[in-house]
Formats: sequence, C-alpha cells, structure tokens
Amino acid sequence: ELDDELVEAGLAREVVRLIQEARKNSGFEVSDRITLVWNTLGEAGEATSAAIRANRDLIADEVLAEEVLEGDSGDGGFSEAALGLTFWVAKRS
Repeated sequence: ELDDELVEAGLAREVVRLIQEARKNSGFEVSDRITLVWNTLGEAGEATSAAIRANRDLIADEVLAEEVLEGDSGDGGFSEAALGLTFWVAKRS
C-alpha cells in the first residue's frame, strides 16, 4: 500500500527525471549548475507542487540547481501534462 509520503517521493523522482532530460536536451554539460523555475496547474499540479515543496533540497541537489523558484518564467520551457508541471531551466554563468 502506498502512503502519501511514498507517492510524494515518487513524484519528486519523476520531476528529477524530467529536469535531467531537459538539461540533456538543452545541451548542458553534466556539471553545469542551473536555475530552475517551476509552475503547476490543475488538480494533478496540486500533488506535484506538494512533492516539489517537500523535496526541494533533494531535487536541487540531484539536478544541480543553485536556485529553485516557483513562478512563471514566460514562454517556452518544458511541460508534463500528466503532472500538471511546467518548468524552465537556465544555465548559471
């Protein structure tokens, strides 16, 4: 049986996977530090938001994010409809 904590941890791992894929698709080096801006929408986004907030430090460590911000960064970016997640990654200089 999955409790809320396990579901949240699973969502956080999925978010990490998506961000790592976005880093790769953006041509970032494995060691590049990033800024991550994320936003969620809809019912699926509520659970995703809770998972990101609860696991913020773990996610930041895994994806080498020096800054993790909740908000809207404009057009473009990456999205995952099933999670209600939109996010943007930018390489830190």
